Amino acid sequence: MQRSPMVVVSRGKLAPAAARVLEELRGAGPLAREQLVQATGLSGATIARAVTSLGSAGMVRERRDLAPAGAVGRPGAPVEIDPTSYVVVAVHQGVLETTVALCDLAGRVLVSESRPHRQGAPVDLDLLGRLAARLLGESPGRVPLGAGLVAPWRDLGIDQHETGAALQDVLGLDVVTADHIAAVAAAEFIHRRHGTGGVTTYLYARNSAGFVMAVDRGSHTEVSRVASLTHFPAGTDVPCHCGHAGCLSASAGDQVLAQEAYAAGLVQRPEIEDLYQAAGAGSVQAVALLRRRARLLGRIAATVRDMVNPDRLILVGQAFTGYPPLLDEVVASFAETTRLPDLTPSFTRFGAGIQAVAAGTIALGPVYDDPLAAVAHLAPKGERCRGALPCPEHVIA
Repeated sequence: MQRSPMVVVSRGKLAPAAARVLEELRGAGPLAREQLVQATGLSGATIARAVTSLGSAGMVRERRDLAPAGAVGRPGAPVEIDPTSYVVVAVHQGVLETTVALCDLAGRVLVSESRPHRQGAPVDLDLLGRLAARLLGESPGRVPLGAGLVAPWRDLGIDQHETGAALQDVLGLDVVTADHIAAVAAAEFIHRRHGTGGVTTYLYARNSAGFVMAVDRGSHTEVSRVASLTHFPAGTDVPCHCGHAGCLSASAGDQVLAQEAYAAGLVQRPEIEDLYQAAGAGSVQAVALLRRRARLLGRIAATVRDMVNPDRLILVGQAFTGYPPLLDEVVASFAETTRLPDLTPSFTRFGAGIQAVAAGTIALGPVYDDPLAAVAHLAPKGERCRGALPCPEHVIA
């Protein structure tokens, strides 16, 4: 099991040729071989060998239907990541919800299932194993290469590495763990990778909050250790379970707002989706409650920006994106608060599925470190797998 507070999201010249090809295809594919030469700086012969090896391993495939008119032979046919053979298991353990998903080699979520759980409840490893086994059983022919487990470890009060090791025993797959905010940032960065040099700060808010920075070092890019904002003083008098008042998550978390709306009679259930629906249906009080949070989050975002002064700021998490009509309020509050030169924050391109995408991004880390090594160890056909997962046919075509 990998243990590192840093998440590598762009390997650059530090990676083997196959990894560099796969990384380019993930960010911009399908690409012709000559385009891969230009993007990586590798020789044509090296690219040809890497593409051939990845194709033989079932990790990339040719798209002759996309070849330019008049192109002759295989070099003119673009290649792309093959989404049909391999998957990773993605697990997100949230404050109030657990999500298990399968992601393909490009990081796309194929299937997912979420279950609510009581705040403070221990991680239900048996449930995670059953959900993963069910999803794989419903996806015949998919070979799992590993798993990723992400969570707000500090806020949950559970040990990251012990939990990852326990899940590894249950699944029978290598498990990579990471803080969920770093994972969200990694997923966002990968999908924005081209043209994003410098320092990017990602600020996350839902039922927990925090920020990380993606630093482009030229040779590679890393996402930093997470700075928690869950108990950051937000300037309110709302009590927090930590014994203090005014903590950010206690003032602006999804569950807190849902409970406040329920207590005020604005919704029939203490669920944040019901509050969004009430606001969308024209409830002035519901809109006012969400606007108050939007402006608070805008001020916190400006404070973080002024402290770390990044080149760009990306706001992620459903506390920002759950009710799109108020995104302008976040931006306006940010602009009123920041004291540095003009910078307009942008918002995540992912919606409610960000948690599954983030966990999948972490699970794919070892695969992208050395793609050919990731499939070299697969068991021969018919050999029994370890753990709770069904045994797919581990055969490289």
